[in-house]
This record gives sequence, structure tokens and C-alpha cells, in this order.
Amino acid sequence: MRKTKDLLSNIFTYLFSSFGIIILFSILIFIFRNGLSSLSWKLITSDYYETTYTLKTAGKEEGTFTCPTLTADEYFSYRYGVVLKDSTNLVGEEVVEITYIAEDSPFLSLINTSSEEIVSLECGFNISKIVMSNDIGDYIYALGRGGASNMASTMDTSNIITDMVASEGGGGIRGSLISTLYLILLTLIISLPIGVLAAIYLNEYAPKKRFIEIIRGMIDMVAGIPSIIFGLVGAIIFIPFCNNTIGSSGGSIASGALTMSLILLPTIIKTTEEALKVIPKGYRDASLALGASKTQTINKVILPNAIPGILTAVLLSIGRIIGESAALIYAVGVAIKDTIKINEKSTTLAVHIWSLMSGENPNIATSCAISIIILLVVFTLNVIVKLISKKLNKMEVK
Repeated sequence: MRKTKDLLSNIFTYLFSSFGIIILFSILIFIFRNGLSSLSWKLITSDYYETTYTLKTAGKEEGTFTCPTLTADEYFSYRYGVVLKDSTNLVGEEVVEITYIAEDSPFLSLINTSSEEIVSLECGFNISKIVMSNDIGDYIYALGRGGASNMASTMDTSNIITDMVASEGGGGIRGSLISTLYLILLTLIISLPIGVLAAIYLNEYAPKKRFIEIIRGMIDMVAGIPSIIFGLVGAIIFIPFCNNTIGSSGGSIASGALTMSLILLPTIIKTTEEALKVIPKGYRDASLALGASKTQTINKVILPNAIPGILTAVLLSIGRIIGESAALIYAVGVAIKDTIKINEKSTTLAVHIWSLMSGENPNIATSCAISIIILLVVFTLNVIVKLISKKLNKMEVK
């Protein structure tokens, strides 16, 4: 009978463990399959908003350019000396991209219609619209959604480009990545000292009274509050506070950092306190016996041995900051920006994913690419902290 119970227990254990592993790998496969093709250095370093130019040629153009070697999906304009290609930008929209510009091409000396300055296009620019004039003065239109083949052939029937809309960049996550880093730094600056000092007090100084146990229970209770509630607290308390102190207007990275500090304090306090508890009492007694004060014992003996646990708290905090979205939607905002300021609205990587998926046409590819970045960052931090903890853990038995 006992063997049967043990067998059934093992079967259920392996069954549910396998179920969890299958779900985990299914999620990872979905994310990497959809996002790996969109993941690039350009995605990380590009601005979200593209730079757009409205241009025209200086005068009549003659087709004197030699066609270079083309791939199957490239098309050459003999009159203007450019190679066009159907492509997809980082936002997932179909565009016509310039992949080659010949020497002395008119595209190297176009006129900006708004400032009358000379603009030189480069490979990688996208063309969304061209308005041209032919020999008899009729206007000809070519749109990016018509494809590179149609645009190149239409350009060869014209003499002058009177209006062309070209753009570069766009769809990147540079601003959201910087916002996330700012948020991590500010949150840790606020929450880490408070959390560590609170853990030291609770473990080393607090009397063994019921009131202290109530405080510990309240800390555990705060850890279970849904993050969206903290977002409402940030919107009601921290946003007005930041508006009056640092001159922000609405949500900001600063108000988001204060909100995330509330969310992370229970994790930091409990993790650090557990790290302090596992340090042998003999360490404290030996230090005190040698004449050190309690403060010196904590600073010189207890805290150095608790560093691995504190680093674990930091890792958990960073992972929570990177993955948090519900609270930050209220406390920071959903405005995707390229110029980042602490007292202005912005988005983190997680909120950026929410923004990409909340529209009528969700951008699954870019969202999965950002998810891959988040997973890689968390995995890298995990490895680094483990290595540091192993090196600094003086209690490890060799």
C-alpha cells in the first residue's frame, strides 16, 4: 500500500512538473520564433519616431546611370541612379527602401522644401511618396505601398521630382531602454538602503514582541497586493508630489521609481532578513567577545557575509522593475519618447510591449523581440549575481 502511494505521488510529481516545463518551453519557442527575426542592433539603438524629410530635385534630370548588379527583389531607376527594394520597417509596415545610390545621383543633393537646405540621402532611407513631373508637364504619383518595382519604373518616366517624402529610423526601443535603466537606478537608490536598514533592524535590533511580528505580517501582506493598486497609489500620491517638487507634469520616471520602491520593499526586506538569519550566531559572539560593538559587528562581520543574499534581493528587484507594467501605466505613463528626462513621461520595455500590442494591429514580432531582450537581460544578471555570490560567500564549505 505504501509503495503504491509513493508510486502515485511520484507519477503526479513528474506529471505536473512536466506540464510546467512544457508550458515554459512553449512560451520560449513562441517568443523566439516570432521575435528573433526582428531582433537587431538597429532595433536597440534606433529612435521610435522616424525623421521625415520633404524633398525635391534641383532641376530636370537625365537618365545616364549604369545599372549595378541587382538581387531578385531590387529595382533600379536609370534616370536617378538609385536601387529600390521592398522592405519592412521596425514597426512592421511595408516600405520602399533605398539600397544603393550611384555617384552624382540627384538623391545626393536634394532640396529640403521647408528649409531650402541640401539633403543627401543614404542607403537605408525609406520612401513613402514621390510626386513627379514628366515631359509634357503632367504630374505622376508613386506611393510606397505600390511597391519598389512600380516606383522605380514610374521615376524613369519623369523629369523632375517636385515632392518626395523620405524618412530614416523609427520603430526602435532606444528611448524605452534608457527609461528602464533610469527607473532601475532610481528605484534601487530609493528602496535598497531603506530595505536593507529595515531588515537589519528587524533581525538585529527589534525586540521579540508581538508588535514586531505584526509588522512582519504586514510586510508579507504588502507583498501580496496587486501591482495595479500600487499604480493607483502612485497616481494619487507620488505624481502630485513630483509635480510640486521637481516640476513634472503628470506621470514621470521619478514618480514611477517611488511607486516601484513601495512594490520592492517587501522583497528586499524579506530576502535580506533571511540572509542575515543564516549567518551563524557564533560570528556575532566572536566579534563581540573581541571587543567590537554591535554596530561594528554588523558593519564588519554580518553585512559582508550577507552580501550574496542582498545581491539576490537586487536581482529580484531588477527583474520585477523590468517586467512591471500595470503599476507603471498609471505612475509613469504610456508615452513612448526618444528624449528621456526623469521629470517627464516615458515608457519602460514592458510598457512598450503593452503599447505595441494594444492597438488594432498588434506588432507581435517587435513585442517578442523586446521580450527576448528582457529575458536575456534577466538571465545575464542572474548569472552575474550567482558568480559574485559564489565568490563572496565566505560561508561556503570548500
